[in-house]
This record gives sequence, C-alpha cells and structure tokens, in this order.
Amino acid sequence: MDPIAFAFKIESLTRLEDVWRALVASVRPVGISRIGYHHLPPPGAPDAGLLRVENAGFGEALLQQYLSARARGIAALAALLQNTVRPIYLDEMGSLDALTPREAEHLSEYRLHGVENGLGIQVFGPNGRNGILAIDLHHSVRLRPEVLETLRWVCQAMHLRYCELLIPALGKMPSLSSREAEILGWVARGKSNVSIAEILGISAHTVDAHLRRIYLKLGVYDRMSAALRGLGFGLLPADALS
Repeated sequence: MDPIAFAFKIESLTRLEDVWRALVASVRPVGISRIGYHHLPPPGAPDAGLLRVENAGFGEALLQQYLSARARGIAALAALLQNTVRPIYLDEMGSLDALTPREAEHLSEYRLHGVENGLGIQVFGPNGRNGILAIDLHHSVRLRPEVLETLRWVCQAMHLRYCELLIPALGKMPSLSSREAEILGWVARGKSNVSIAEILGISAHTVDAHLRRIYLKLGVYDRMSAALRGLGFGLLPADALS
C-alpha cells in the first residue's frame, strides 16, 4: 500500500467504480476486506440530494442499517467524523458520555453484524465536497501508526480522484461575474441589500438587480438558497464566510 504509487495508478482511471475498486485492492494486503465510502457533496451542490455510497464486503444489511441511522440522525460515528480531522476507532465511541441511548444502540448493532472493531476516516475535497470511510479491522484493536497514516493518504487520494471524475459529470456549472460573486459573498455573510450597497458604493437598486440575475443563474428564489448554491458550486470568494 504505497500512497504515491496508488495516486499515480488512479490518475489513469476514468470511471468512478474503477477508482473505488483500486482502493479496495490496495488495502487488502494489510488485512482490510470490508470498507465503505460515503461521498458527501456540500449543501447547494447539484448532487446534494443524491446518495452516493460505495461498499465492499459489509453486506446489504449493514449498509441499510447505516443509511437508516443517517436518516434518523443517530449515526454517531459518521457525525463525529464530520466534525474532526483525525481518524476515530469504533471502540473509542463507547466511552463517550454524550451518546444518546439510540446512538449507543446503533453502535452495538455493528457488532451483531460481526464488526468487532472499526475505523472511521474523513477525507476532504474541493468546496467542502468531503467523504467518510468506514473500515472493519476484524479483531485488531489498533493499526500501527505508519499503516494508519498510509491508509489515510490512500483514502484521500482516492477521494480527490473520485471528485475529479464526478464533478464534470454533474453538468455545466453556472458562472457569475466578479461583481455578482462579490455580492453573493456579502449575502452569504448575512448582509442586507442596503448594507451591501454601502460597502460597494453602489445603489441598493443595483444590488437588487444583480441579485435577481444571480437567482436566475443559480435556479433559486431566495437569499439563503443562493448562498448555499454558491457554496456548493464553489462560486463564492475564499473568504466569503470569514
């Protein structure tokens, strides 16, 4: 499992399923036979409402359990992963007092499906297009530090290539003029049209006209949706939410 060799290998792959299979094959030598990947587009992205999950070895029942827990808001490991940058072992979750009874029950159900211990890893992509990976470690309590770090980089490389192939397939992205992007950035910060006009030295009427064109381009009808869509499409300035 050489992360550099893996990254070069997947550069030549042009199908999402092949990129995923390459990851599955690369982790087998270290004893990983069950691994899952949940691709998480940012709010406002064209595929934000679509479910994209890859599964190798976990089985349909365990996959459905996870998806049901996500829908009910009790997938504790997934929720915790999305708020951290470090990997989390499943056995670390049992010591968390913050778990609700339903979350604890959900975690215990993993063991009913033969997951004695597991590992969750978050991966990061463009414009908040992230993902989480779940890995069954069988009876291993911990991976060696060097193996864990290599695994993280291989998963990250897979996710970035997955994003690189997926995003163009979502269709042509809308484009905003520099002024429209500037105004949308201030909208995302919660500024009113009057405040934006004062900041930019233009009239509130001009701001309103720009905003109507932004709505049309993004296919939305309100400020919040426009801000979310702008974030999801990567149309906002880098400091838009600072």
